[in-house]
Amino acid sequence: MPEPLYCELCGSPISGRAYKVSVEGVSLTVCEKCYRKQSAKTREKTAQEEKQQRTQPQASTQRKPQLKAKYEVELEVVDDYAKRIKDARERLGITLLSLSQKVMEKETVLKRVEQGRLRPSIDLARRLERALGIKLLEPVVDEEKGKFESQEEDGITLGDVVNIRKK
Repeated sequence: MPEPLYCELCGSPISGRAYKVSVEGVSLTVCEKCYRKQSAKTREKTAQEEKQQRTQPQASTQRKPQLKAKYEVELEVVDDYAKRIKDARERLGITLLSLSQKVMEKETVLKRVEQGRLRPSIDLARRLERALGIKLLEPVVDEEKGKFESQEEDGITLGDVVNIRKK
């Protein structure tokens, strides 16, 4: 008399036909009840995946090559940012509330920026520039450039600092 088979999912003895299913990459011998459950889950999962593929926008087959800047320019917010922001907002005739919605920032933060009590981050300054059509960022000017004559753009080298002693 052969040994009775047991379902590898639910543990009950298999009477009748045994089925092979793949669950998370593992092949299991299961009863008819577990087989039906697994095949229903598989159908549901594939239906969801197909729906996701239909709703996702198709990526363009041609991509534009993006040019990378050789050097990153360090930016800083201009000193008269508060006046520029307030003047531009009033010129456009928009409220702080509508501006806050455009730049996705809290109204209280923008109020403090306009009053000059809070310096905007580079990211916020860029969003304000786009929304108001003004210039708030300028490149950083390095005032210590002329200190070392042999200094290249990469910075100070070890040779600029070290004094060699002769014996």
